[in-house]
Amino acid sequence: MTGLALILAVWVWGGRAGWASGMIVTPAEAISPIVGDSRDVYFRSTRTTVWSAGRGLAIGGLLAFTAALVAASVPRLRGFVVRLAAITNAAPWVAVAPCLLIVLGRDRGPVAVAAIAVFFFVFVSTSVGLGAASPSVHDVAGALGASRFRRVWSVQLPASWPSVADGLKLAAPASLAGAVFGEWYGAERGLGVLLITAMQGGRADRLWAASLLSAACGLTAYGLLAAVRALAVRRFGSEIAQQPAAAPHRHGRIRHMLTETAAVAVLLGALVALWWTWVVVKDISPIVVPRPSAVLDDLVAAPGDYLSATLRTLWTAAIALTIGTVLGLTAALAAARFEFLAGMTVPFVIVLAATPLVALFPLFARVLGYNPTTVWALASVLVFYPIFVFSRSGLMAASRSALDIVNALGGRGGVRFRRVILPAAVPHIVSGFRIASGSAVIAAVVGESLIGREGLGVEFAYAYRLLDLPRAFGAAIVVIAVSVLVFSVAGRLERSVHTRWT
Repeated sequence: MTGLALILAVWVWGGRAGWASGMIVTPAEAISPIVGDSRDVYFRSTRTTVWSAGRGLAIGGLLAFTAALVAASVPRLRGFVVRLAAITNAAPWVAVAPCLLIVLGRDRGPVAVAAIAVFFFVFVSTSVGLGAASPSVHDVAGALGASRFRRVWSVQLPASWPSVADGLKLAAPASLAGAVFGEWYGAERGLGVLLITAMQGGRADRLWAASLLSAACGLTAYGLLAAVRALAVRRFGSEIAQQPAAAPHRHGRIRHMLTETAAVAVLLGALVALWWTWVVVKDISPIVVPRPSAVLDDLVAAPGDYLSATLRTLWTAAIALTIGTVLGLTAALAAARFEFLAGMTVPFVIVLAATPLVALFPLFARVLGYNPTTVWALASVLVFYPIFVFSRSGLMAASRSALDIVNALGGRGGVRFRRVILPAAVPHIVSGFRIASGSAVIAAVVGESLIGREGLGVEFAYAYRLLDLPRAFGAAIVVIAVSVLVFSVAGRLERSVHTRWT
């Protein structure tokens, strides 16, 4: 309550002072469209967006949970499933949303975008949770003759529920943002439609009203899922640590690399074949979706353009990842050490995460200007949230028995924090970093597409507006490749830390 009261006070002060050249309005001005003559419009739009986001959360969460279970139960499919999940996360929303609205229609397109936004968070969290059971429990199950499926069902799955809840806490605001982003590109109704209408009409009060409704829905969903996670932690504990794998010999490493390369080639070939078959069988116009050969020709013809745009996007992603990680970790540490700060930071973070990015960029542009700094700030918002959520969960995961021992030995707050709380949080922090790094490139692309001047996001948005579809799809493919590479590197770091820290 303290945090919400402080946010409200700053909001009132900023609105009355006319911050951001009048872009910040008072709470009364933001609420007036919701309770005024347009309340029916806002109610129907909120219901539409929440329904789309809820279906996306259910579909994407169920698919991600199933995929993580398959990867844990069938080792031969694990690499394939993980790569497919990384590719799903790497698909830039600015490229996916228009295509899905064309293919699926205006009603189902936002649902699909919301499901894509959800999938990665739930998949990674479930995968991490399935590795939470201690090796001793696995040894006992193996000694009793339990099959792999039985160990997954009886040992790994119960231990995964707190981590799954963490993923759902991340996914709930993401599903709202995905639904709004899908509506942004031409849906008939929804909060995304209200946002773009308010921006085009220069109505700051209506922009804030739609953003406030989205943030309220996200905050409600987060609170419910936080309560679910608390129950899961009470029942199953909250330790996460992937089980260490035996290091392969030199010849084993070479064989593993060759297998990985072949698997990637097969997966990419299958996706291209599906793309080509769909375009030919459905007789899709090149104005809507180009053929793979046209995209390949553009990639080969202009490698310099793609390289310079890629380097700019990587630079933006690196800055956003650094800023978001530092701020997210600092906020989580402050909230863990001081209860008063927790009451201030948690509501602010959730409201920020549940506010659609497309609603933030006019405000950021007024404050920071139309320059790369604004793109960094927008991208940092998307990176900040998973770092904060996982770091905060980790800082609350310390063993009660270990804390009791430190207390019995006379350890003070600083000693308890350094010796018990912080070490227990490291695996959680690294898992949050893995999710954030996988999203950093996409965050940079989304920021560039909204307000940037250089980068793959600008390359895509400019080509898409000119109906230069081969260049637009070429930029999207490069984004996917770069994002998957960054995610793979972060995954190796996570496995290394989990192996050495447990």
